[in-house]
Amino acid sequence: MIKLVFRREVAEGYRRELLRVWTPFLVLGVVALVVTYLLFVEPPPPRVVTIATGQPTGRYNAFAEQYRAHLAGVGITLEIRETAGSAENVALLLDPASGVSLAFVQGGAMPSGARDRLSSLASLYREPLWIFHRGDRADDRLTDLAGKRLSIGPEGSGTRAVVQRLLADSGITAGAQAAAGAPFEGLPDRQAAEALQAGRIDAAFFIVGPGSAQVQELIRAEGVHLMSLRRHDSFVRRYPYLSSVPLSEGLLDLERNIPPAPSSLLAPPAALLANATLHPALIPLLIEAARAAHEPGNLLDAPGEFPSTRFVEAPLHPEARRYHEEGPSFLRRVLPFWPASMVSRLKLMLLPLATVLFSIFKIAQPLYNWRINARIYRHYETLRRAQRELSRPVDPARRAEMAATLRRLEDDLATVSVPLRAMADLYQLYLHLGYVRRRLQGERPSPPPPPPPPPAA
Repeated sequence: MIKLVFRREVAEGYRRELLRVWTPFLVLGVVALVVTYLLFVEPPPPRVVTIATGQPTGRYNAFAEQYRAHLAGVGITLEIRETAGSAENVALLLDPASGVSLAFVQGGAMPSGARDRLSSLASLYREPLWIFHRGDRADDRLTDLAGKRLSIGPEGSGTRAVVQRLLADSGITAGAQAAAGAPFEGLPDRQAAEALQAGRIDAAFFIVGPGSAQVQELIRAEGVHLMSLRRHDSFVRRYPYLSSVPLSEGLLDLERNIPPAPSSLLAPPAALLANATLHPALIPLLIEAARAAHEPGNLLDAPGEFPSTRFVEAPLHPEARRYHEEGPSFLRRVLPFWPASMVSRLKLMLLPLATVLFSIFKIAQPLYNWRINARIYRHYETLRRAQRELSRPVDPARRAEMAATLRRLEDDLATVSVPLRAMADLYQLYLHLGYVRRRLQGERPSPPPPPPPPPAA
């Protein structure tokens, strides 16, 4: 029973001493971890992301629905905001109060001042520019449309932004058209197709996919022709975001041979753009969603051609570039999205964590050993004063006082708590005290044994 009580007291003293030594280092490490987290660890990805698309019946909305289904599989909600088109989408991305962090933007619809404020994630697919006109089928240059009644797309649409730029290169400006009595019209696609067939306008511009109802209708309409641009290569050289798309004979309808002759079209890409509010951890997920939606290709895009890093206007986001070149990260390959995101964000905390561990194993333990040894070796100062007394002329009263001091010290050592590994040093002190005390009392004791050799490494 006495042994158990003694062992319990020794263990409790050992734990108390460990806490005294290690607590400051643990507190310092926790403070370092908290400061690192607050200053350097980015917040977790949001659960809700808003994307600007376009008109409810457009392709942007349809693809956004596919993205929404893909992201829902990892617990992220994609909110879709319908807009007038690419120009409005860019404006929403540039407005910090809009809440929009992602948008579909048509190539050529972005003003030059916005390119350095936005980032591209990928180009998604080609959107051909269809120019349908009445009159002479031989028209194959934009200059042939000067002074005619043109519908160039609604205000805020990417179609209008691109067409205005291409027409201006050909000398057809809003001022020149107004002077000729034929100002630009901004009809929506459905109304523009109806107006063209009714003869209320002479030409209409559409940037839509080949499956669009307006394209399928107008390419079969009597008196309406699809313009094949002779100088398409020149436009591609001037505008890197454009590509030349050959529309082969019969591509849209082999049975009826539509179109009846090959045509050359220009095609800006649809791109996925983001602003600075988009969390970088979501970019791989968005590119994966884009691959699921666009990788199969279509009549104009080969399978696997998109998503791509080509034809983008805004600089490619660094995380998007890394993903396109290297694929999913190691963490993303072995862990689900949310655990991988957490580990990736907390990797900056490895340094303060390593500091804590280094402190415990390299600093705290030696300090603990020093404190334990100090409990024993600090009493040797009293022993040294007593030893000096032996070298002086004999003073019985002084020697008796010093011997009594050593006796009290021996009694006090019974309350000193040290771990078992330090007990040998403690008993060495007992022996040394007894030896000097007996000499002070006039006895002739045998010398104390030498200290034990250090343990083998």
